[in-house]
Amino acid sequence: MMRDLDWAAAYDTIVFEGCDGAGKTTLATATAERTCATLIHSTLTPPGTDLPTAYSNLLDQPGRLVFDRCFLSELVYGPIYRGHARLSYQHMTTLVREVIERRGVFVHVTAPAAEIRRRLAARGESNLPSIDDLALICERYDDLFRAIETMTTVLHISTSHPDEDT
Repeated sequence: MMRDLDWAAAYDTIVFEGCDGAGKTTLATATAERTCATLIHSTLTPPGTDLPTAYSNLLDQPGRLVFDRCFLSELVYGPIYRGHARLSYQHMTTLVREVIERRGVFVHVTAPAAEIRRRLAARGESNLPSIDDLALICERYDDLFRAIETMTTVLHISTSHPDEDT
């Protein structure tokens, strides 16, 4: 895991995204503490929520912001679990630009599917996804971040440890 967080000082907005269990919360919490930023943990929003406006309002907050998950997860988890996303790629592009305008960066947090599954099991997740489902989620994040890299910088952080079995 990335222990040196000096890079974070260069940004006013940092968006940590990746599969559940990849290590986002750990990194986001440490980064927010290190940079004296407001930590925002995005949770599942109720049906009918105007997501583009809700995320835009979050990005309008003053000061340094660190997001532990944000709007990108809707584009990954929505199609997998609900059959559709409640955000379009056009909405995503607009929100990515808002992050960029805030001197922001996206951080893609990854780990091998087996490691993620082990972490989720260790924290007592009741609906433990299969390794194949986790691999699909990771693949969808990979695809999404490739698209975002055409617009801005994406940092990639792997939270797997070489001495751990996967």
